[in-house]
Amino acid sequence: MKSILVTGGAGFIGSNFARYTLEKHPDYRVVVLDVLTYAGNTSNLEGLEKTGRLSFFQGDICDKPVVESIVQDVDAIVNFAAESHVDRSILNPDAFVETNFKGTHVLLEAALKFEVEPYLQVSTDEVYGHVS
Repeated sequence: MKSILVTGGAGFIGSNFARYTLEKHPDYRVVVLDVLTYAGNTSNLEGLEKTGRLSFFQGDICDKPVVESIVQDVDAIVNFAAESHVDRSILNPDAFVETNFKGTHVLLEAALKFEVEPYLQVSTDEVYGHVS
């Protein structure tokens, strides 16, 4: 059974990705890692535990020991974990640097250490630009 780590998996988009993955891929297990800030809520994962293929860990992607303990047992990583909303970045840029840069670095280093591929970095139009 393949295992996918979904960081930020208790947020709106991450939880819907987890739900879709579990529904469409009965041979996949989803491991959610979420710090549960303003954007994450375990109620978004409601009902998924019934599949027996969901594991949830409350933790921070900046916490290297936590990340490594999880990444060593997965086959892929999809990173939805991020601080977003431009207004919040102006009020508290340190939180953005910590999560969006350091947290991503911790995940990438763990992926390299444990040879986890693929690694998918998800972001917004603030990073990738507008579609049109």
